[in-house]
Amino acid sequence: MGRRTDLSSLLSSGPAPAPAPVPVPAAEAAEPPAAPAAPGTAHPVTTHPVTVALADLAENPDNPRHELRDLDGLAETVRERGVLQALGVVPRAVFLAAHPHHEEAVGRAPYVVLHGHRRLAAARMAGLDEVPVLVRDDASRTDEDALVENVQRDDLTELEQAQAIQGLIRSYGYSQRQVAARIGKTQGFVSQRLSLMKLREDIQEALADGRVSVEDARRIARLPQDEQALPGDTGTPPPTVPKARRDYGVIKIDSRGTPEQVVESLRRHLAPAALDRVLELLGR
Repeated sequence: MGRRTDLSSLLSSGPAPAPAPVPVPAAEAAEPPAAPAAPGTAHPVTTHPVTVALADLAENPDNPRHELRDLDGLAETVRERGVLQALGVVPRAVFLAAHPHHEEAVGRAPYVVLHGHRRLAAARMAGLDEVPVLVRDDASRTDEDALVENVQRDDLTELEQAQAIQGLIRSYGYSQRQVAARIGKTQGFVSQRLSLMKLREDIQEALADGRVSVEDARRIARLPQDEQALPGDTGTPPPTVPKARRDYGVIKIDSRGTPEQVVESLRRHLAPAALDRVLELLGR
């Protein structure tokens, strides 16, 4: 009988082992971690996590996610284990140098969050006072970085993706082909998302609210705006339906696959926080 393999041990062990690290000189190994900055002040740029109070963090107004979904499970994990992956932030002055029109939106907080808005929201829900962050020194393309990160992790709705892609084209003059290469998607993916921006504003709102499906919205977008209408629109408001959302719970796995193949499939489909939750459940 073959040896049994524990999935939780494979998940916690991470990807294939890396080469043995180069020994660190004693002087570097002895270097203490950075001390927390006083509340309301900013750390210098860091290459390792430092701890910052939640009150010192402002959200990036250019974050392409219009809604943070599925926070309850992440908040529970954060409450039990803390924030495992540091947030990416920039000092307020650096952010405003690149985006001066956002001064009122970011307020007086010494940092602006570039990456990790779900982790930030979950930390607040969990009642944490502080979180680990990595301080960067460049905020010139925060919207591009946020789009790339979220699209690759499939964290945006189709309409949010369309709005963010259109913003990239307008801000940087990218062609559809260039945007597709930048976010690691096909040109057809980009074209399909941008077709949603041809919808009238009220139909875009209906798509965001779940009153019309993405498939129907794409069909409607082929029409001139003065001919566009919601399916079954007879002049009376359509019934409210539950908001559309992605089914993150269905992952196709070959039942004949090896444990290593199962783990690889989970890593491809799950965000880090969700993977941490799976690991926690397997360990019970």
